[in-house]
Amino acid sequence: MKKHIIIFLAMLTLSIGALHAQERKRPHLSKQEFKEQLKTYLTKEANLTDEEVTRFFPIYNECQQKKHKLNDQIWKYRKQIRGKELTEEEYAQLLENEANIRIEIEKLEKSYIEKYHKVLPYKKVFEIKRGETRFQRELLRGLKKK
Repeated sequence: MKKHIIIFLAMLTLSIGALHAQERKRPHLSKQEFKEQLKTYLTKEANLTDEEVTRFFPIYNECQQKKHKLNDQIWKYRKQIRGKELTEEEYAQLLENEANIRIEIEKLEKSYIEKYHKVLPYKKVFEIKRGETRFQRELLRGLKKK
């Protein structure tokens, strides 16, 4: 299970990195357009009703904002060291900090599963989680084709 979570986070990080790289070269989706496309995709993947959409996505967006803030901390650390030579101890500390933040993200994600379940059956929560991964893959495939 932890291996799947780590793979998911790695994919998320890569997709965010790919989006940042594409910003410089090609027109890109705005944050709002991305959120709308993701919402539409997840709604279809989990076969959500209008009522479920209304109740689920505010909770989902809250979780995503918190995860985004944690991921920003990782990027902040990486920006601080860009172009610098670090000692082994400094690299070890950087990796430790990143690992701790990733653990926080996973704990946050786990806590939100129960919140999601208050408005959706577990099967639909599972479909949402699987849909996130599929959406990212399709997004990356689309970027590669362009």
